[in-house]
Amino acid sequence: MPIVRINGKPIHYWVGGGSVAGKEVVLFIHGAGGSQFSWSCQKDFFEKQFNPVIIELPGHGESGGEGEEEIGRYAEHVYAFVKTMGFSEVSLVGHSMGGAIVQTLALTHGEVIKKIALVGTGAKLRVFPMILEGIKANFEETVQKIVRFAYSRKASSDLIEKGISDMMRCQPEVLYGDFLACDRFDIMAEVEKIDLPTLILCGDEDELTPVKYSQFLHSRMKRSRIEILPNAGHMVMMEAPQAFNEKLGDFLLKGLKGSRIQGAK
Repeated sequence: MPIVRINGKPIHYWVGGGSVAGKEVVLFIHGAGGSQFSWSCQKDFFEKQFNPVIIELPGHGESGGEGEEEIGRYAEHVYAFVKTMGFSEVSLVGHSMGGAIVQTLALTHGEVIKKIALVGTGAKLRVFPMILEGIKANFEETVQKIVRFAYSRKASSDLIEKGISDMMRCQPEVLYGDFLACDRFDIMAEVEKIDLPTLILCGDEDELTPVKYSQFLHSRMKRSRIEILPNAGHMVMMEAPQAFNEKLGDFLLKGLKGSRIQGAK
């Protein structure tokens, strides 16, 4: 993976097939304890029509440095990455904590953003105390619980095991900081100020960021569209990759075509 230095930290990123003139830059941002692995089902699909870029946040994947304990700090790293890469305008796709980062950037640096997609996230991300306590007390066992909770009960054991392996690569203090940052995140009173074309994606069996989180975002964001995908949990982009990729790809290419809810209960 290529590397750039952001605020003195080596930041690794994946870019699909190099830069292609005239194609939209789409920057994917992973969630708490994640890495480029989170977007492994999107790489081949999006490099056909876009310039996809996957950033690994400080302290995650192959990126150096330490993690952060505030969403705003992560957002500034991402903004610095966009400027360092020379992107004049990007579309942002953020999952979970990454979705919180995208919302923050939409409020603070909307001038560099074309569109946003919010995946399995919310305007407020409260974290179960047992997760924060468990990361410190029994890291491995807690990671297993988090990952198993993140997938639908229909997900394959192989996918879950790969998810556990990926999160186990994250240092305990980094994972703790991520979930602490999520727990502190709350823009429920500000989210309606986001004035960008927005696609909201969620699995109908998401237990970490339930469907009502996405519906709240949709109710407050006047330029949003919501898609709730069936038979998928929090890791919807990995559990239902074909439907996810088609919905996101259509939005990035064509924009909003009305707001609708599919699969809502």
